Amino acid sequence: MNRWTTKNKTDLLKTPVFSLSKLTCSLERRAIEHDFYVLQTADWINIVAITTDGRFIMVRQHRLGTDEITWETPAGMIDRHESPERAAERELEEETGYRANKIIPLKKLAANPAIMSNYIHFYLAIDCEPAGPQRLDETEDIDIVLMDRDELGANIQNGSIDHSIALLAVSLYFLSPYAGQPPAYYPPA
Repeated sequence: MNRWTTKNKTDLLKTPVFSLSKLTCSLERRAIEHDFYVLQTADWINIVAITTDGRFIMVRQHRLGTDEITWETPAGMIDRHESPERAAERELEEETGYRANKIIPLKKLAANPAIMSNYIHFYLAIDCEPAGPQRLDETEDIDIVLMDRDELGANIQNGSIDHSIALLAVSLYFLSPYAGQPPAYYPPA
């Protein structure tokens, strides 16, 4: 297995959210050259948040990509010079008004390595309690939905929750050693 060699990079588009580049690359082993397109964006965080009484904190918002209202786990972009854990704390509080007593990393995964440069950092936020009102960005309009485990499962099964990254976040939680454990089981803060 050989790596592609980038011969030339052309920046095609730059927005506040992402940039698009064309990479002219060669694969010496096969003597071919090809253009690839890559989206560069900041890393993201995604949070499985659970209240002190064991309910999952989900958010509902209109997404323009599919032009649908989606149910998701709280999430967002990591600001420049911000740690992923701090971004998880910030986004949870901004989007939901809840604060976690403990944040635990679950996994770091490539968003889509074929065309994207960024990673998603998944966190578990436990013993979440209301900490004040939402502090939404100007373009956010988010409703908070609290679901017990059975409601969450039913909404996944019936397709109401179909956001792939939110489903991955919940799956990572249920595959983790923390799923269904009492708070005393979790590592110290």
